[in-house]
Amino acid sequence: MNAAGRMQPPKKLPGQGLGPRTINGAALDVRAAAAFLGTTEKALRGMIGRQLVPHRRLNSRIILIRSELESFLIGLPGVTLDEAKTNGEARR
Repeated sequence: MNAAGRMQPPKKLPGQGLGPRTINGAALDVRAAAAFLGTTEKALRGMIGRQLVPHRRLNSRIILIRSELESFLIGLPGVTLDEAKTNGEARR
């Protein structure tokens, strides 16, 4: 147990991969998804807890689907690439 009284995940065996986990690049764990979205794990876990990001749970493990995250990013408010090009040309 750690200082907060929570159980720690088991140690990886020699030869097991370290770092973020992906399944064929299609499913991501929180660490890999945070890197993909350009945010921290803590911030992403907060967004997951508030149901702001599409995710799945497999038992207690959080899994994020890359294609859903891409659709999520596309749906965020802002300027599209075409709009940015048009705006840039209009400023010349």
